[in-house]
Amino acid sequence: MKLAKNEKIDNVGLQLSGEAKAFEGATEITPVIIYGKRRIKSDMLEEFKIQYQEFSKSIYEANPDIKAIFAFPDKEDPFVYWHVIWVKNANSFENYWNRPTESEPLWATYKSTSEDPDTLTVYGGWDKGALAETQDIPSVRYDFKKSMAGFIKTDGGGEEGPALFGFTMRYVKPDQMKALGASFQTVCNLWYEKIPGILMAAVFPDEKTPNLVHDLRIFANHSAFLAHVDKSDQELTEAMGIWFENYDTSIPFSGQLYAANTKDDALHTSSIKSSSTPRAQLETFHFGEPDMLGVMPNMTRNDL
Repeated sequence: MKLAKNEKIDNVGLQLSGEAKAFEGATEITPVIIYGKRRIKSDMLEEFKIQYQEFSKSIYEANPDIKAIFAFPDKEDPFVYWHVIWVKNANSFENYWNRPTESEPLWATYKSTSEDPDTLTVYGGWDKGALAETQDIPSVRYDFKKSMAGFIKTDGGGEEGPALFGFTMRYVKPDQMKALGASFQTVCNLWYEKIPGILMAAVFPDEKTPNLVHDLRIFANHSAFLAHVDKSDQELTEAMGIWFENYDTSIPFSGQLYAANTKDDALHTSSIKSSSTPRAQLETFHFGEPDMLGVMPNMTRNDL
């Protein structure tokens, strides 16, 4: 897919220069990804499941700008659930943020309090100050991340799912963070131009841990995932090699993968480095399985 002369993408990067400037988009329509763990009261687990199902379906039906809202139990603690929501823009996020209120049945099932809040990470490219005044749930802390490079599309790339969601943490070599951002943006520009099914590719520095980045990817389907490393494309292959040299590959990346099928070994190994690179430490969650709560993601929903 070639970009038209005046076409832009919703780039979530900060200070870009050169070729990347052509890809800067309007942050007011940058989608919002909300992600993290929530603790459930030990005596209300079954009630949580019922109430989450009702709440997620209700808000999904009421808000066409939500393309994904689902939850899975943690692999180690059955009273902790990973929560994922994708909303199209900041206004939709505000509507979600104010729900559920503490008077709703779902809220009563959560263990968090104002003294001991759960933390949800918010990824996107906007001014968090514009949203801060809307928060009225003191027992949840929202940790806003700002991307250093990449993009988030507002549509599903014209490709049907099931989608793949990847939330990973990767270490960067010392003093290579700036080089990582610049080289990754080059790769992202090529991905955006050539592979419509890559719906998100972005890196977010972790403010608390040096040399650590949050690396997020959303693919429209498994075919889009396979296409993101095309070794017959010399330009892309060379750009990916330069980008990947900035990671500290002695430390395996970790995180969570949500997909219909995670058995493909390519999802767990580097497509760039040799087999000597440490295997990724990924927790896998499968759409449609009995332990999934919420709604199946539909990334083409409400697309023009």
